[in-house]
Amino acid sequence: MKTQMTERDKKLLVGMFIFVIIVAIGYWGIIPQIKAYNKLGTKIDKEEVTKNINEQKVSNLIFVESMCEEYEETMADNKAKFYDMMTEAEIDFLLTTKAVSRNLEAYSLSIEIPSSPSDRKAYIYSQLYQDQLEWDSQRELLYMGTDEDEEDLLGTGDDKSSNKETTEDETVDIWGNTDMVGENTDIYVAKVSISLGGDEAQLKAYLDDIMASEKKILITSFSWGEYRTQQAVEVPVEEIIQADEKAESEEGETTTTTKKTETKYELVTVKSLTITMEIYMCDKVE
Repeated sequence: MKTQMTERDKKLLVGMFIFVIIVAIGYWGIIPQIKAYNKLGTKIDKEEVTKNINEQKVSNLIFVESMCEEYEETMADNKAKFYDMMTEAEIDFLLTTKAVSRNLEAYSLSIEIPSSPSDRKAYIYSQLYQDQLEWDSQRELLYMGTDEDEEDLLGTGDDKSSNKETTEDETVDIWGNTDMVGENTDIYVAKVSISLGGDEAQLKAYLDDIMASEKKILITSFSWGEYRTQQAVEVPVEEIIQADEKAESEEGETTTTTKKTETKYELVTVKSLTITMEIYMCDKVE
């Protein structure tokens, strides 16, 4: 049995074929181009914002340069308050020299030299500490977004960030990149523990010397104790000297006695002071 297509069926088939072609062209051809055009328009708007910011930077260049000079002077003044980078031997010499000048004996010394900058923050109840916490959170958010690949202008790449809401402050970066503010890259902390023995007054004076240091030293703890050491003691000694024979025959038997002192070493107990401190050093190499 043969079926024949009527003229009406042929027209419907042709119309359906044309409709499918139009839908396919629209879905795979026109719609992607519209999306790419919209993305391109968004990128153009962002580039316009960047262009405006850069133009404002250029117009403020002289002022920014003066700010940089003031900043460098301030940084130089602040770095002068810290010790230069020191080795264990140099720190040993610094502390033991102070001890010797006070006639103290350093019988224990532990030094830990840092290999990376300190992560110490400001005083916990200060405004600077709160600012540092805010800067840290901002940097974390900034670094989380830097690993994503740039989308190409036509939008052919995968849109990984389409579901993320982003906000941008158009005026934050007018004066330059400030995302690293508050991050320490120059200050190193050497942790030191020293134990001294000697006169109590001199030990207190040594502690005062450390606290009055012009350079940055933080005493984290100190404790008193006792220390047994050998100490030189002057002991009086009597020496009897016999006269010669001639003097004995003429004047009778005579002797003379002289007194002198002799240095002996005795084991004594003296006051001891153990100080734990942090010595702040600055990498001043530009």
